[in-house]
Amino acid sequence: MALPRDSVRGISFDYGHVLGGLDLDELARRIGSLGADADVVKLKDSMGEAYREHDAAIARGEGHEAGWRALMGHLVGAGSGVANPVHLTRIVDALWAAQPQSNLWRYVPEEARALLKELAERKVPMVITSNSEGRVAELLSEVGIADFFLAILDSGRLGFGKPDPRIFALAAEKLSLPIDRVVHVGDSEKADIVGAKNAGAWAVRFDAFLPFAGPESCADAVTTSYERLRSVLLEGLGLAP
Repeated sequence: MALPRDSVRGISFDYGHVLGGLDLDELARRIGSLGADADVVKLKDSMGEAYREHDAAIARGEGHEAGWRALMGHLVGAGSGVANPVHLTRIVDALWAAQPQSNLWRYVPEEARALLKELAERKVPMVITSNSEGRVAELLSEVGIADFFLAILDSGRLGFGKPDPRIFALAAEKLSLPIDRVVHVGDSEKADIVGAKNAGAWAVRFDAFLPFAGPESCADAVTTSYERLRSVLLEGLGLAP
């Protein structure tokens, strides 16, 4: 699968698990500060099932917070062995409360930075379209990539988020493009891919952070590396050799 050549003019990027990953060392430290010992290897090994629980919550229409809590609840339980539901809920509540001030998704690979830099140098307009807690703009400034984007759309500030077509329409508006000339790059099949396609945009699923997401997708392309993502985007933008 691929984007047809010269089919798009601008890019909407999800942030989490596309440009920035979960800092598992920091997550383990925070769980430890809340009275439970977490193992980073166990956290990593449980990410696949945790993410499937996240997407199931989104597919049920439960919203960003419910999806976040489903993902984090599974990670905490599997990574620390906490089985008592009251204790588990208390830890997840504390992690959620801390998230707006110090976002856990703060690991940005050098390959992601290089891709953004190249696209910016080629004058490709880009926005961030994220389901988050209201401080994505501050997070992107902290990790040093905010200046690549014309706008940073954060569901926590807008009051609506993916897969709602309004957020994709707003992304197209910020890019000054019709929706059918925009490609959205995301990791969640329901929130990102189905949402973007239903809104009328092109969609690319990025599975490098989450290779266990599963092969079934309605995306126009599924990519598993930044190298492949670069090729797909440049072809769609009409910039490939």
